[in-house]
Amino acid sequence: KKEPKNGTLRILILNWRDTKHLWAGGAEVYLQELAESWVNEGHKVTIFCGNDGKNPRNEIVNNVQVVRRGGFYTVYIWAFLYYILRFKRYFDIVVDSQNGVPFFTPLYTRVPKALLIHHVHQEVFRRHLRFPLSYIAQFIEGQLMPLAYRKTKLITVSESSKREMIKLGMGKREFIEVVHPGVNIKSFKKISKTGYPSFVYLGRLKEYKNIDTIIKAFAQIVTAFPNAKLTIAGFGEEEGKLKKLTSNLKLNRSIKFLGKINETKKNQVLGESWAALQPSGIEGFGITVIEANACGTPVIASKAHGLNESVVDEKTGFLVSVKSVDEFGQRMISIIEDQKLRERLSKNAYDWAQEFNWKKSSDKFLNALVVGLAGEFNLQMLRKSLSLKINS
Repeated sequence: KKEPKNGTLRILILNWRDTKHLWAGGAEVYLQELAESWVNEGHKVTIFCGNDGKNPRNEIVNNVQVVRRGGFYTVYIWAFLYYILRFKRYFDIVVDSQNGVPFFTPLYTRVPKALLIHHVHQEVFRRHLRFPLSYIAQFIEGQLMPLAYRKTKLITVSESSKREMIKLGMGKREFIEVVHPGVNIKSFKKISKTGYPSFVYLGRLKEYKNIDTIIKAFAQIVTAFPNAKLTIAGFGEEEGKLKKLTSNLKLNRSIKFLGKINETKKNQVLGESWAALQPSGIEGFGITVIEANACGTPVIASKAHGLNESVVDEKTGFLVSVKSVDEFGQRMISIIEDQKLRERLSKNAYDWAQEFNWKKSSDKFLNALVVGLAGEFNLQMLRKSLSLKINS
């Protein structure tokens, strides 16, 4: 617990998981990438998160300190205890990441902080949680959270999420900052497409992701194009149901389940596919959309919150009605039958991906906290450490 060097900020991120967690997703990637960027700028970053029992309690991940304590629910209790007993005088900034339930840091921290919300979960709670948990979760997010964070800086990842936050009573438009995810452009390369029609889904296998929709749509595709293939990369609690559906539709030879894949395999499956599919009913933004675009692969996605910003309709891909089997099928057929369309969408998608990078996102996120920090730190030091233009 050494004092920070001049120009160095000590940042604590509270999140229920990290990128090595069994159920890690885009929210964890977002925070890890920001943390690594801040470390590269000379800051000290610690991620406090839950442990799935398969990882060390303490670990350095790409120069970011990761402290894992507690489980699905108890991580919130552990975060409170650790902050009060060990972290209280050490950190300059706290990033409170809400994944349905926040850490309620305004109740026990006095340093500048931000609440990060990827998307509002009210609909997810209503549809996918059992009583009484569904009502408890809705109450916490819809009633307690707006009250507890009324004086806290709010950050989200898309304009769609921002609108949902305003409807929920989470602050006014001018006080909510939108910081889009980035993408590591150098990690993704264009490669040759397959010689047959190919599509890919990349992400967690959860009910609200609506992966059954694209499996049913793909059944129509195989009827007209028997050599077409669909790759499903990722895992989750819906895997068994999806494999059973695939078997019932007699698609075992046409659909491949890869499970969780590494970055090299990710580049391969995204790059070689004719299009990526994203049927989710709700997303914060959709990092995998931009990753597919970075490989020159267009995306067919649901016209849902978040995805309606990451996909530029009829330019970098297509937006279709949520859970519409027919519309997903029609757009896949369009891509199969029209080579010029495929090539145009591919080029536009690749160009669109160049607009996103983690350095820009991390600078914007940290800059959102500068007003709060200016009262406790020397403003000249902040200018130097953040390399940002700050109005006096």
